[in-house]
Amino acid sequence: MSISLNNINKKLGNFFLKDLNLSINDGEYFVLLGPSGSGKTKIIEMIAGLLRPDSGTISGVEGEKIGLIYQDYMLFPHMNVFENISYGLRFRDLGRKEIRDRVVKTAGEYGISHLLDKRIEMLSGGEKQRTAIARATILSPGIYIFDEPTSALDRNLKEKTRILFRELHRKTKKIFVHVTHDFEEALSLADKIGIIFDGEIVQTGTPDQIFCFPSSKLVADFLGYKNVIKGEVKESIFRSNGVSLMVNGENSSLSYVAIRSDDIFLSEKKISSSARNSFHGVVIDIVKKSTIVEVVVDIGFPLSVDITRRSFVDMKISIGKKIWATFKVSSVRVFTH
Repeated sequence: MSISLNNINKKLGNFFLKDLNLSINDGEYFVLLGPSGSGKTKIIEMIAGLLRPDSGTISGVEGEKIGLIYQDYMLFPHMNVFENISYGLRFRDLGRKEIRDRVVKTAGEYGISHLLDKRIEMLSGGEKQRTAIARATILSPGIYIFDEPTSALDRNLKEKTRILFRELHRKTKKIFVHVTHDFEEALSLADKIGIIFDGEIVQTGTPDQIFCFPSSKLVADFLGYKNVIKGEVKESIFRSNGVSLMVNGENSSLSYVAIRSDDIFLSEKKISSSARNSFHGVVIDIVKKSTIVEVVVDIGFPLSVDITRRSFVDMKISIGKKIWATFKVSSVRVFTH
């Protein structure tokens, strides 16, 4: 089974979904990634059959049961946890004992067996989420759709939920379509990612393809690239503010380059290596984070570099220290838009 969106167009007030073409393969965990208001939710509502396109076709969902979990979980507030989880089973030819057995089994899988008699308003955010997931999975859907399912959770619970989704995907081997604006979440879950801006899918690929080779300045900015620099390219040399970088790119009087912060190596002395871009600069800022340290080096323009805390301590880095920044030509992405 696979899902295909072919030349989909949809007008929603002043907003347009434009010429959407997308393929999601059997058993794939697909993440639709983009900023708020970009059209992500409308796309999954069309996949789920809740919204009809103005033109184009969607194939692969005919006759498939779909488990849809919204950001606010859409639980029934007048029902307790048991009644919410069992809701879909009531429309099947099942006896009370079979329904109860299936609910108890499913609730146990998500660690909410002790909550079955509780009303929804008594649950925490994480408990509501697990109830919503149990309600969706008890029907054994062929397609799982998640709309910003972790946005209301704290950092610790987000990570636990991602683990839960990965385990559920491995167990079911079904198509998962997951909407988020969090690129770390996309990276941790996806087999394939689609980037959407203003109603248009601008890039699709594996997480490595997306994060290592963004297709435009817009995508690089959204993915959190700190080093996006404007300049010009001539004969494989990028020039900006008196600094020249070796690049792989066509001649252009207006170009941008993007360099991942973790693709840059810092050293106290110039190193001998195959990397063709090496610059002597001065440290102008230091930002300590949970697992890394971001060091900003002025080489003619600011260059952000992520290093380990151990390297930071070993090199005795401080503001004003002179240091070498080195990176490969292949680490420089060149855009003309």
